[in-house]
Amino acid sequence: MTLQLRAIAIYSHAGERRDVEFVLGRLNIVTGASKTGKSALLDIVDYCWGRGECTIPEGEIRRSVSWFAILLDRDGEGILIARRNPGPAGKASDEIFFERGVVGFPDTSQPFAKNVTADGLRAQLSMVLGIAENKHVPEPGSTRAPLEASASQAIFFCLQAQDEIANRRLLFHRQGEQFIPSHIKDTLPYFVGAMGEDHYLQRMRYDEARARLRKLERDYAEARALANEASGTAQSLLQEAKRVGLLPANAFADTPADLRALLATAAAPRELAYARNDDPAADLTDLENRRRRLRGEMQEMREEIADVQRLEREASEFQVEAREQEARLASIGLLADDSGDAETCPLCDSHLAIPIPSVSEVRRSLTALEGQLKSVRRDNPRLQARQAELESRRNAIDEQLKIVQADILARISENERLRIEQDQFTEQARTAGRIGYYLENARTVASDEGIRLAIARARAEVSELEQLLDQEALEERLTTALGLVGRDLTRYARLLDLEHGDNTLRLDRKNLTVVADTIDGPLALPQIGSGENWVGYHVAAHLAIHGLFRARKRPVPAFLILDQPSQAHYPPERDVGAIDGKSDEDQAAVARLYRLLFDYCAEHYPEMQIIVMDHVELLEDWFRDSTVQRWRDNIKLVPVSWLRST
Repeated sequence: MTLQLRAIAIYSHAGERRDVEFVLGRLNIVTGASKTGKSALLDIVDYCWGRGECTIPEGEIRRSVSWFAILLDRDGEGILIARRNPGPAGKASDEIFFERGVVGFPDTSQPFAKNVTADGLRAQLSMVLGIAENKHVPEPGSTRAPLEASASQAIFFCLQAQDEIANRRLLFHRQGEQFIPSHIKDTLPYFVGAMGEDHYLQRMRYDEARARLRKLERDYAEARALANEASGTAQSLLQEAKRVGLLPANAFADTPADLRALLATAAAPRELAYARNDDPAADLTDLENRRRRLRGEMQEMREEIADVQRLEREASEFQVEAREQEARLASIGLLADDSGDAETCPLCDSHLAIPIPSVSEVRRSLTALEGQLKSVRRDNPRLQARQAELESRRNAIDEQLKIVQADILARISENERLRIEQDQFTEQARTAGRIGYYLENARTVASDEGIRLAIARARAEVSELEQLLDQEALEERLTTALGLVGRDLTRYARLLDLEHGDNTLRLDRKNLTVVADTIDGPLALPQIGSGENWVGYHVAAHLAIHGLFRARKRPVPAFLILDQPSQAHYPPERDVGAIDGKSDEDQAAVARLYRLLFDYCAEHYPEMQIIVMDHVELLEDWFRDSTVQRWRDNIKLVPVSWLRST
């Protein structure tokens, strides 16, 4: 499987399209003057690949373009990715369009509509590349999280921007950003093939087997500890059972069998002592209600007795007064008749100044008074009987109140006793549960040896998987892969006539740089001088590692984009145009570099594509045949008409 780049397209705000097409499986050169948009091609690919930030320079392109698009080729299948321009000063757009099985770009940007997220796009690209399930687990104690190799890391090996290809401290794309170096280091074993395709499944099986083994060993150890009669666990449970009342205080066991029998007795189910009784709390509530009712009846009796006593007292006072009045009026019997008038005294016939009642009136009053006295004497025994009845009822209620009060005090005392019994029963139940757990596990280990067999099988499985996942073996395979890279790296360095190229060269995975093993010791790329060497070693290293990718059919895009590889000899501001490659050493170095790229694609045809953006032009037929775009005389990435309309 190879994934290469067919074309790059940009769309104007009016819907116009500008294409930059490439040839599969060969060297593609885009040459032209400075400030024509050549470097933006790499940024467009990076942005459309799902990068979280749009690095396309501010200016004409960001103002004039509405959508960026790339057309990939996967063994003949067209894969289109389009992403909206975030605009000037915009960081990135989440409007991404992804479609497989296409023939070419649509004429306008109208069909583009968001149908995938950035994360979803990277997942789709990982599937297109054929990246299998994988995961790099850092060594124990590392603060890095496990990382899964994906299309996000694969693109780091395929791009070399203008400020990266001549950087002596950075070898890979975006290596200077936070966390990116660790991502490259952690995923490199997978991409170079040191980590097998089934490594992830084996790792999952290994983690599952280890977790299962640890659980079996932990369960077995706990059960053995519980079943070990020589340990203090059983004796401790016996003492606790006696303390909470599950066993008599004098319980004692001479042998392990007796001890187990005592513990079985303590763990036996038991019933609450108060389970058959009524609810004490409910009885207490009824008693309080009853006491409240009796107190109300008592108050009513007291009020009625007070009323009867008041009536009796008033009747007695009336009777005394009536008797005195009767005694005073009794003398009326001395008068013979009632012939005198009201102004003449009936005793002495003298004239009275104030008229007095007649004898007949006085007699009528006396008769009425005698009737009232008879009524009072008749009702008085009834009042006394009523008072006696009320007093009797009051005494009965008082006795009932005393009984209820005594019952309430008894219930309160019983509730406290029951609370204590409940607490004790809870503690007993907890202890009985611990004893039951101990006895159950002790019986399991004593009678079932199947757990030992399960542990042995789990250990054998873990041991087998450890051999398959042997870290030393993986490091050996990685060393072998990097050795092959170093072999080709040395060969390409010699073809480019680089300084220290006559020494053995290798790719340092730890520091992500090129190292030359000299007689005086290792020399890393930062210690090797001149921009020509830095560019040359970047190119040689990437050609070597892509050679391994292609030889091992690894899931990495089969294209390499290089921006301004001639800058060490001809800076972008020095636009020399056409050169013959022979006039001076700079021209010769540039010619060697491009010839290596051309021959490399021919050697790996059709599985490798190299795209170069530069401003030099070699006067060689093979260079002209490899040139797919020539941007001079007002020919740029963005057409002039777009700039005018903008």
